[in-house]
Amino acid sequence: MSKLSRVLPAFGLLIALAAATGPAGADEEGLLLNQNLVTPANQALKEAIRAEREAHQAKLAADKANADAANASIVSHEEAATALGIDDARDLAQARPIGEHEAPALDPALTKGFNYTLDVSSAWALGNTGHNNINMPGGMDAVLAYGFTKHLRLFAGYYQVQEFPLGFDTGIVPVYLQGIGPPISSQNLHDQQLDVTTKDKFFITLLQNLAVFMPKAPLPLPVIISPGYISRTASINNAGNGDVQTIEINGFPQTVHLRSAQVKLVSFTIPFLSSPKMFGTITLAPQWQMNITGAQQTNHMQLLQLLYLEYRLNPTSTIFFQPSHVPAYLAPDPYPEHLGSWIYGVTHNFTKNVFVQGTISTGTPTNVPQLGIQSLTCLQLPCNQSQVAPSLGGLKATQVQLMFGVGTPSVVPL
Repeated sequence: MSKLSRVLPAFGLLIALAAATGPAGADEEGLLLNQNLVTPANQALKEAIRAEREAHQAKLAADKANADAANASIVSHEEAATALGIDDARDLAQARPIGEHEAPALDPALTKGFNYTLDVSSAWALGNTGHNNINMPGGMDAVLAYGFTKHLRLFAGYYQVQEFPLGFDTGIVPVYLQGIGPPISSQNLHDQQLDVTTKDKFFITLLQNLAVFMPKAPLPLPVIISPGYISRTASINNAGNGDVQTIEINGFPQTVHLRSAQVKLVSFTIPFLSSPKMFGTITLAPQWQMNITGAQQTNHMQLLQLLYLEYRLNPTSTIFFQPSHVPAYLAPDPYPEHLGSWIYGVTHNFTKNVFVQGTISTGTPTNVPQLGIQSLTCLQLPCNQSQVAPSLGGLKATQVQLMFGVGTPSVVPL
């Protein structure tokens, strides 16, 4: 192996930092969206549907009571007409039955006041990562929501999501010198035992609006419309260096925040299934970047698409499944990645406000065939740490997450 190859092991930290220059793992994006978009919207819809059904049952009860009262009134009118010698009871003045029930209007509503979640989590990477000792960092979530009215609620949440992507500790990649076509060496990534664990941190605010379509139907259709803002940062390799790194973009070095982004969006969550055992929603969320950095070239609208389905095993345990199609557009990306992800999970409530939740999440970019580090390029000689830039494909990661918390879990049985 050449002298250059012997120098490259010194660049382990650089490559570990560069592991974040691709898009976020599909499973991570899907898990994030499940937590901060789908979960609060689903909870709001459950509250609205429950209130709607209670009002509907109350209306049916009121209608029955009124019908019983009307029948009793007809009988009493006939008896009074007979006593007065009137042949047709309709000739007797009709009065509103005393105590007649007023049927309540069907008006789905959100719960007013405060709602919260606080949890801690552990995660384990799955798959052939190539790393012998993976120590995933712990995480935590903190959520606070406040309902101002029965149709308006403010939601704010802070989330931490851990992952270890594939393709950074396995395989042999070519090493290039900037401006020279053929590779000048190669590097076995497994020899480096790179720690590319990442902890992405998200802050999100949503203004949930409950809109009711077909309000005069027997069961109106509630829809949650949530304009929102997402701010994302990250730490990589537990080195305390954040996500700032110099990378090669179009042949030139540029220093960027590899996993930082700010996004504005409007999500629409619509229920398509609601029964004593099952619940399902569809979420569509157009989103836009707040700024263009790095290799990004356009700022067209991208569409999040998520399907959510749960099955309540019993009053305290629920299993759920969420496939999603998620765009990811970070500073090193010349165009948005399209991420297909799948989340499987189960939630159990020990008490009303104490829960445990386990998930398995996995996914991969659908429009990027190559994963992980594809090559290393020395921008110039001598090839020291500051002059090495990786070429990356998409990220793929599979992980198990176990979460313990208080408050409202991601899935709450009605």
